[in-house]
Amino acid sequence: MPLFQVAIYHPDDYNPSQETPAMIEGIHALNHEMIAAGARKFACGITPAAKAKTLRWQADGNVRVTDGPYTETKEHIGGFWILETADETEAVEWARKGAVACRASAEVRQIFFQPDAGEQQSEDPAMGLGSLGKSKPGEKHKPLFLSTIILPDDFDPSSITEAMMEEMGALGREMAAADASKFACGLAPASIAKTLRRQPDGKVLVTDGPYTETKEHIGGISIVQAVDLDEAVEWARKGAAACRASGEVRELLFFPAP
Repeated sequence: MPLFQVAIYHPDDYNPSQETPAMIEGIHALNHEMIAAGARKFACGITPAAKAKTLRWQADGNVRVTDGPYTETKEHIGGFWILETADETEAVEWARKGAVACRASAEVRQIFFQPDAGEQQSEDPAMGLGSLGKSKPGEKHKPLFLSTIILPDDFDPSSITEAMMEEMGALGREMAAADASKFACGLAPASIAKTLRRQPDGKVLVTDGPYTETKEHIGGISIVQAVDLDEAVEWARKGAAACRASGEVRELLFFPAP
C-alpha cells in the first residue's frame, strides 16, 4: 500500500502549553486507533517555526543559512529527512549538503514527541518514537531533526538529472555511514495535495491543492499507510479534528522506488 505524509499546521505564534488535557487525550486516542488499524508508521511534533533554520540554495551552488521558517508561498515541501545528530549545527550541515544535492532550499527544525517534551522523548508507541531516538548502550542521546527540501510549485520530477540522482545517492550513503539519516523520501507534487482546514464548528473542510497560508507552518507530521488517498484523508481528517488544526496530505515518493 502507498505511504502518505499528513502534516498538521499551527499558527506562527503557537504555544504547545496551550494544549489542554482533553486535546492531548484525543491525540493519544487517535494514535492508538491508527496503530490498531496498522495505518500509522511514524508521528512527531516539531519545534515552533520561530526556531527554524532556513537554507536557501543559490544559483552559484552556495547555500545561505538564516534564522526563522521558510515563508515563500510559491514553493512547498518536496521531500524530507529525519536526522539524528549531536546538535542543530550538525543537522544544518547535513541539510546544507542536501540543498546542494537537490538544487533546492531547505528548512531544519527539531522533532519532539509530546507537549513540552524538550529532549526527554517518550518511548510510548502512541507518541511515535518507535526505534528512533533510542541511544545505544553507553551512547549519549542525540536529538532528532526534520530537514525538509523546498521546491517550486511547478517542479517537474523529470528535470532531475542522472548527475543529481548520483549526488543524492552519494549523500544518502554518506548519511547512512555516519548513522545520521533515519528516514528520507520525496513527496508527490504540491498540485495534487489535499488540504484540510478545521472549522470553528469542529468540522473539517477538505479541498484540492496545497496549504498556502504564510502565517502558519507545519507543527507535526505522521506517516500513514493507506489503500489510497481517500483513506489517508480520512485519517488526516481525524488528526485535524484532534489537534484543532489544519493539515495537508501528500503521497511519499522514493528515489529510486523501493
